[in-house]
Amino acid sequence: MKKNGFTLVELLGVVIIIAVLSLVVFPLVMNGFKKNRTEISGVTKKLIEDATIMYMDGKPNLYEKVDGNIYCISLSEIVSSGNLSNPLNDPATGKEVLMSDKVKVTIENRQYLPSYIGDSDCVESRS
Repeated sequence: MKKNGFTLVELLGVVIIIAVLSLVVFPLVMNGFKKNRTEISGVTKKLIEDATIMYMDGKPNLYEKVDGNIYCISLSEIVSSGNLSNPLNDPATGKEVLMSDKVKVTIENRQYLPSYIGDSDCVESRS
């Protein structure tokens, strides 16, 4: 007589395999979500960097375009100039960007190259 279906041992084997895979994959997925929530989105970074360029273009005597110069500008400076709004919320994470965060601007080929660095340390150097 032919039986249809699976034996108890086969079902337990499948359940154990699924459990082991979920134990391996679940932490990786959750860490990916956590990382995305702590970083700001690329659109917000671009907005901050563009506002930084406008801020620096408005103060050419203070921020000379000399190759090799590095400037560190806090978001509060950019907000006080009117080039960026406060509070600045990142639409991807829903969190407010801190005004104490910084933008590091390097001068190459007489062009401002801003890079949002958050609350990291930034060291200025001027020629």
